Amino acid sequence: MYHTMKTFIFSVVVALTSWSAPFPVSGTSMMTDPEEGRFLEPHGFRLKTTNLKWTVVPDEKASIFQTFRFAPTNGQTAQLTVRKDDLGQQKNLEVYAKKWMREYPQYGFEILTTKNMQIGGGDGLLIDLVHRGKNQQIRQLVLHKNKKVVILTCLDDISKFRSTVSDCNQMMTSFSWK
Repeated sequence: MYHTMKTFIFSVVVALTSWSAPFPVSGTSMMTDPEEGRFLEPHGFRLKTTNLKWTVVPDEKASIFQTFRFAPTNGQTAQLTVRKDDLGQQKNLEVYAKKWMREYPQYGFEILTTKNMQIGGGDGLLIDLVHRGKNQQIRQLVLHKNKKVVILTCLDDISKFRSTVSDCNQMMTSFSWK
């Protein structure tokens, strides 16, 4: 609770002193503009949706799991979730990811591809999956730096995924650690 309050106070001070709008915390403030992704900086990263018609949507589990959800403003079924985690006792990103990748087939997912990469100032693992029973396709990007992990998950119907993944890729490549 103390850490959360300290983070909130820090965020307000930064908003009022560094990126202030003509009227603090107004709609034109860079700090509150979801397209700029600065509201995520207290969590150690930034993710932009600039020039995309996606916005942050409320998530009931957000405070428990440190999850954020983005969705297109045009009412489509697509979504991009952002989840923060700690690497824990795992030695590296691949060990962390393989731990739960083994479980994907049990839940009906088929892993199409995996690819290691460097992105946003840290290590990344890109995973493409499909769940034919639910007609869903997923692209996950697992990012790691300094024992911190952020998991970006792009999800949509298989038939719509090709257009959705373009927007998701743009958001994913805008990711940067702070």
